[in-house]
Amino acid sequence: MSKFNEFKNLSILYAEDDSILREITVTTLELIVDKVYSASDGTDALRVYEQNHIDVVLLDIYMGKISGIEVAKKIRANNPHIPITIISGSIATEDLLAACKLNLVDYIQKPIEFNTLINVLASSIDRLKSSGLFLAKINKWVSYDFRSKALVKEGEKITLTKNEINAIELLIARRGQIITYETFSHVLEEEMSDGALKNLILRLRKKIGDDRNIRNLAKIGYTLI
Repeated sequence: MSKFNEFKNLSILYAEDDSILREITVTTLELIVDKVYSASDGTDALRVYEQNHIDVVLLDIYMGKISGIEVAKKIRANNPHIPITIISGSIATEDLLAACKLNLVDYIQKPIEFNTLINVLASSIDRLKSSGLFLAKINKWVSYDFRSKALVKEGEKITLTKNEINAIELLIARRGQIITYETFSHVLEEEMSDGALKNLILRLRKKIGDDRNIRNLAKIGYTLI
């Protein structure tokens, strides 16, 4: 699956006391993830975390009365799985020792390079998947749970057949792209008639509950929007 497509499912908390650096990084994150919540210090970061659904946490280590390490400790006390990365202008041995106890995704230096940010997000997604916490949003009400291989609608799981699972994962992996009938047949590991594929997509649309999410391009294929 394209990591960039997966990033679109993430809600990020980014805490940094340098307003210029915070603005630059938030602007970058907004281009690649679903939602960015920013905070200017540790107290603000904890407030934002407690009031919103957050998938991934990025914390500057030095920011006012409450450091990034202290914020991470407080979050870890109640959530052992959420991916947390600490960001610092310099890496001190004492800070590294404290960070090692927090099961961090990474400990990176400022300024944050784009490729480093991408690697951190990719590692965070891997962490979410291994903990069974990664959901791909289909629309406002429905998500796909990669661990249980089921759709989740308003907290209720909707079971899928093997072909439905393969089809929805293909659509999510190439979201926004046109997937040809031939590609579906290859991924589903069986020759499917146009009618059989149409019925498969029809069942998925019904389970999702919105025909608009999977769009058909006549005589070409399907795309997830």
